Formats: sequence, C-alpha cells, structure tokens
Amino acid sequence: MPTSIRNAVLTALSVLPTARSAVHIPARGGDTTAHVLRSLQDTCDQLRQALNGVNGTVFPLDGETYGGFEDENYSAACRLPAACIVNPNNAEDVSTAIKIISRKETKFAVRSGGHNYIPGYGSINETGVLISLSNLNTTVLSTDQKTAKIGPGNRWEAVYEALVPQGLTVVGGRVGPVGVGGLMLGGGLSYFATQRGLAFDNVKSYEVVLANGTIVNASADNQYSDLYKGLRGGGANFGIVTNYELYTYPVEEFYVDARLYSTNQTDDFLRAIAEYQQEGQLDALSSVSIQLIETGPTIMLLYNRPVQSAKAFDAFYNLGSYKPITAFNGSLLDVMSLTGSRFSTGNVSTYGETFSHKVDADLNVDLYKIFTEEIANLPSGASAVWVPNPIAASVAAVGKQYGGNLLGLQEVPQQWYEWYITWTDSTQEQAIYGISSKITQRCIAATEAKNASLPYLFANTAGVKQNVLSSFGTDNANTIKAIAAKYDPEQVFQKLQNDGFLIRKL
Repeated sequence: MPTSIRNAVLTALSVLPTARSAVHIPARGGDTTAHVLRSLQDTCDQLRQALNGVNGTVFPLDGETYGGFEDENYSAACRLPAACIVNPNNAEDVSTAIKIISRKETKFAVRSGGHNYIPGYGSINETGVLISLSNLNTTVLSTDQKTAKIGPGNRWEAVYEALVPQGLTVVGGRVGPVGVGGLMLGGGLSYFATQRGLAFDNVKSYEVVLANGTIVNASADNQYSDLYKGLRGGGANFGIVTNYELYTYPVEEFYVDARLYSTNQTDDFLRAIAEYQQEGQLDALSSVSIQLIETGPTIMLLYNRPVQSAKAFDAFYNLGSYKPITAFNGSLLDVMSLTGSRFSTGNVSTYGETFSHKVDADLNVDLYKIFTEEIANLPSGASAVWVPNPIAASVAAVGKQYGGNLLGLQEVPQQWYEWYITWTDSTQEQAIYGISSKITQRCIAATEAKNASLPYLFANTAGVKQNVLSSFGTDNANTIKAIAAKYDPEQVFQKLQNDGFLIRKL
C-alpha cells in the first residue's frame, strides 16, 4: 500500500469509534475505502467485546500498549500497524477470534514469537487483524514427566528454565528468545538434532483451533492422525496450534567451546565443516553452531557430556591457532545465556534465504566466495552473516523412525543455510531483497553444477519468494493440500491469512 494511502487509512482508523461506543460510521455507497474501514472497525469492535480482558484487543489509539505488542516482531521491517491486535489467553479465545474473523471475512496474521523476518508472515498492516499468541506461554510437565505441554507463545529460554532444573529437556530452539510456535511449525533445529531429529519429530500431540473454531487434539493414534501428520511439514495451512505436547528427555551438562578463527583460515575452516560432517558428526552427542562474519569464522562446539576436547571436533582442533571466546562445562540454560546475548532487535531489519546441498568441501568454499562477492554490493550500513548448518543423515532417518514427516529429506549428510542481512535504513529494503535473490540464485546454480544440489528448503530460514512446500516433493505437497481441504474446506487459511508458506502458492 502506498505511503499516502497508508497514512490516510491510519488517520481514518484513529477517529473511528471503538467498542466502547455503539456508534458506527456507515460506508458511503461506492466508497471502497470507507467500506473496508467500517468492516475492519466492526471486526475489531466485536473482538474487543468478545475478548475484553486486560489488553485482550488493542488498537493503535492505545498508544504505548499497542506499540509494545507491535514491537514484539524481531525484524523492524515486520513491525506492521495492524488495525487491531488480539491477545487470546487460551484455545477458547483463539476459537472465538477466528470465528469472528472468518464470519467478517477479515484478513489476519498469526504471531507466536515474531522471529520470522518476512514482512506479512507473522505480521499484517492496517488492512487486517494480528492474532498474537504471546499469552499462550505455559509449560506444564506431565505427572510421569514423559511429556510437557508447551504454549506457542513461549520463548525457548522460558521452556528450558521450567524443565532443565528437573533434569529434563525437549527438542527445541537453539536461541533462547526465539518463539516456540514458528520454530515448531517450520521443523526446528536443535542441539539434539543428530540424536532426536527435528523439533516437530518429537511432538506427541497438537492442540489445534480449526477454521470453524472447533478445538481438536491431533496425535498419531487418534481420529485426527492425518492432521497430526500434516502438521509435520504443512505449517500454517490447517489451523492455529495452541499447544504442543512434546516428549521430554534427560539432559546432561554440555562442554561448550566457542572460538574465533582468522580470516586467512576461512577456506580451511569451510573444508573442516565437510570433514566434521563425514566423520565427527557421526558422534550424535556433538553439535556445532557456525557463523562467518567480517572478523572471521566463529564456531561454538557443543558436546552433550562434560567432555573436553571430544574427538568429534578434531577437524576444527586441527586448524591450529584461534582466538578463544569462552569454554565451560554448563547446563543448557548456560548455553541459552550465551546464544541469547547475540540476539538483538532495536531498529534493525533482517532478511535471509536458504538452500541445501550434499556435503562437498570445495563447494563450501565456492559458495562462501559467491556470498562475499555479492555482499560487497550492500548499501552503506548493511551487514551480512553466512550461517551453514551441518545436518547429519540421521536427522532424516530419525524423523522416519519417529513416525515420519512431510519434508522429503534424503538420508545423506547435508548443509542447510540461514545466511542473513541486517540494515537500519528502510529505503534500502528493495536493494537488500535484490542482492539476497542473486545470492540464492548463484549458490543454487553452483550446487547444481557440482551435482550436489538438494531440493529441500528449510521453512524456518526460507525467503519470501522461495516455494517451500514444493521443495518437499509432489507427493508430500499433494498430501498437505488434501489435509487442508479436509480441515479447512472454506479455505479460511488460504483466502484470509495474510501470507506464509501456503498451499495457495503451489
């Protein structure tokens, strides 16, 4: 929407009455803008009347309160001015909200933690309603301690704070401030992926609010087993997940070794990643977190036992000199403290894309060269980070053992990327998207030239024009379509949901 129209809409919304008044402004005949404004206002009024607790529904006129909810999105580019923001407290509230929104045919978006960096995926502008799941943030351990029911509005650090003191964990996010809901719907990488597969491979059941407001519990062994399967890849195409029941596992201390290598070691470092995947990653207790930045490659080596100098990391130990960042024996909570410290928001916009390929040491080097060539064209003040994620073959194998998912993963060691660019000048946004697209195109072409390309696109780090669902393969995409048709026959989540990796794009 052009800025002039956007400002006009916001101005008009600011003078329309709220639910505190019974007065409504009728639409003028033929005046589409007035009709849209009245319909939106009516939807928001009904939501405020139905969800009338503290901050149940907030409007731009609510000032700092509204701004606080709007600013929960990680990327500044995603902090869009919804006509109103709904803050349900439970599944019943979500059901009420979606019934009103559906009946009024109002556009909407759903946000859990707000970490997705694509504008419009976990956010919406003044043309619709944002359903924020922030209040659905409980973590309840079962009596036998074998599962935990976790709300999508949780942050992973809060989940671990509830479980780790009990000697337990779940397969969840690697960075504390990231929200539960988006990570779980996208698959979710964890420090236990080589042992336990992806986060959603470890779900026992989902509580889901369907498009008609019905609340169901989907598991592998009940009447909603098809919906359960669909949610292991199908994302936001079926309903709104209001609770995840995850299997718990005993957790021991980690040995953590974070280090920085010099820029002249970059090529050797990238080749060491491939060596680690072929040898060291066979030790399922090992995991790594990697970033390549201007000052050189950084890596956090994690071993899920308090064991120093584990042989699994020999490929990196053999690189020679490095600058130590920190090294310690500690709990998963200590790891969260370390990773969360690099999670900044402020007035920073973030965007990135993804692709995947089979393990190839020379290709690792070639791809990073492409990346550095392209980011040399970044506008002033923008910066970029290259993040290769080494994925063990066991991630696909464990997913199958745990009931299967719809990602179509090949059982081979592979790399998934989550490189990203940050900037603060909003006028640079289109230039950033252009550079991002070129990085992806060139990198995919390079993987294809070496016969190392893989089709899979990781939803948690994919870009706005990347067709995630198609990357799962035709059969899996058709399965997602069929499940969506069954549980959302009126296509509420296709026609009214603002944006996302939706089947309407297939």
